[in-house]
Amino acid sequence: MVAWERIRGPRYYRPEQAAAAERALAAATTELRAGRAVAELRYAVSNDHAGTLYPAAVPAVDILLRVILRRTGEPRALALDALLDWWGSFRPEPEFDSHDDPSAGSVEVTAAIMDRVRAAAPELRNVATGDHRRPVGQLLSRLAQGWTVEP
Repeated sequence: MVAWERIRGPRYYRPEQAAAAERALAAATTELRAGRAVAELRYAVSNDHAGTLYPAAVPAVDILLRVILRRTGEPRALALDALLDWWGSFRPEPEFDSHDDPSAGSVEVTAAIMDRVRAAAPELRNVATGDHRRPVGQLLSRLAQGWTVEP
């Protein structure tokens, strides 16, 4: 489990919501519950209105990638949607643009997210079937292009 409360963030960051979402996802026995947990996690670590990501988005990406790789149906689709929505349109929250990674030190938020997706790319290619082929392909294509935020 992630120590969400130890991750710094702006006043809108809700570590308790991220922790609750992580627990709910681990306990989810239905696609509906897992999908709700994915959505809660997404909104706990980002600000959709401002288009910003908090440092907690970095460990959240690890969880979203696990959902994509291990679950099917709506939870997988929602996790892919979150990453695709963030990619190229979200920026790190001002004054909170780095994540303190225990193994790598301070890393810029979007660079850390790209590193995690890059590490999962071989496994992502294996789940790129059926309804998920296109979004996985889009994610991998965006990875190859880098994280460029359009004005």
